[in-house]
Amino acid sequence: MVRLVGGGDPGRSLDAAGMPVAVWAPVVPRARCGGLLVGAATGGVLAIVSPPLVVVAPLAAIAGRLAPDRLLARRSRLRRDAILTGLPDLLDLMAICVEAGMALDPALGIAADRLGGVLGAEVRTTLGEQALGTPRRTAYHALAERTGSSDLGRLVGALLQAEELGTPLSSALADQAEALRAARRQRARDRAARAAPRIQLVVALVMVPGALILVLGVMLIELASQVGAVTGVGP
Repeated sequence: MVRLVGGGDPGRSLDAAGMPVAVWAPVVPRARCGGLLVGAATGGVLAIVSPPLVVVAPLAAIAGRLAPDRLLARRSRLRRDAILTGLPDLLDLMAICVEAGMALDPALGIAADRLGGVLGAEVRTTLGEQALGTPRRTAYHALAERTGSSDLGRLVGALLQAEELGTPLSSALADQAEALRAARRQRARDRAARAAPRIQLVVALVMVPGALILVLGVMLIELASQVGAVTGVGP
C-alpha cells in the first residue's frame, strides 16, 4: 500500500542527492502533497473529458505522489555514478601525494582540489568537518553514509584500517584504485549483458515486422504487375 501523503524521513535521500537537509526537508512533504493534488486533478479532468478514463484518476494521483521520490532517487543515482567514476582518479592523486611524503588528510585535500566535481566537493566537506573538531573516523564514516556509495564506504574502511595497522598508504591506495576500476569494468559488462535481451526484443518487435512488411509489399507489387500483364490491365 502506497502512503499517499506521508513518508519516511527524507534526510538520507536528500544527503545522497546532495541537497541540504535543513533547506529541503520541509519541501519534500509539500512536494509529495502537491504532486498528489496535481495528479488527482489531472485524472479528474481526464475523467470529465472522457468518462471511461475515470480509472486513470487514482493512478495519476499515485504517480504524482511518487514523482518527487523518483526525482530524488534519480539524482542520488547520478551522484553515486559520478562519485564511483571519480574514485580511482582521486586515489591515484592521493597515492602520488602520499609517496611524496604527505600525510593522509593533506593528500586528500590536494587530491579533492585537483579532482573537483561531486566527489571533490564531498571530500572538502569532510575535511571541513575535521577542521571544526570532528574525529577523522566519524567524519570519514559520515562521508560514506552521506553519499550512499558502498564503494566509498569500503574505501573509507580500508583507509582507516591501513592507518591503524601501519600499512603503507601508497600501496593501499593503489590496490583500492585497481579494485575500483575492476569493479567498474564488471558493472559495465553486467549492464551490457542486461541490455542484450532488450536489444533482441526491439529487433523482434520492430525490425523483423518492418522487414516482413517490406518484403510483402514488394511481393504484392510484383504480383499486381504480373496479374495486370495477364489481364491486360495496368500501365
